[in-house]
Amino acid sequence: MGALYGPFESLPCAQTCRRVDFDWVEVREATRTGGGRLLLVSGIKPWVDLCVTLEPLAYREMPDFWMIELVGRLAASGLPGLVDFSVALPLDSVQGRLGIEIVGATKSEQRVLKPPGAAGRGD
Repeated sequence: MGALYGPFESLPCAQTCRRVDFDWVEVREATRTGGGRLLLVSGIKPWVDLCVTLEPLAYREMPDFWMIELVGRLAASGLPGLVDFSVALPLDSVQGRLGIEIVGATKSEQRVLKPPGAAGRGD
């Protein structure tokens, strides 16, 4: 698989973090200086103080699809309430041979990506 194991896997899991689900995934070409691709993910979180981030897994070798977890970190109180969220992640150094896989609590989606520099360019 290529994912990192060993000492890291033996560490205890955090109690404040969990995978959360998403409703929408899009990969865009960045229009600002530097270019590159940007992963955008959005949905509805069940707690007001849930901080949602995209967390790429670490690999020893490049996988076919680089897994990116959608992670929620609960702050102090866990105040209930349905709130829209939207998060972004530059894909400059996070892409497998074929693309990426976004992993939520109950579902995942793969996106096949052209090699960097090949997207949107005519030969």
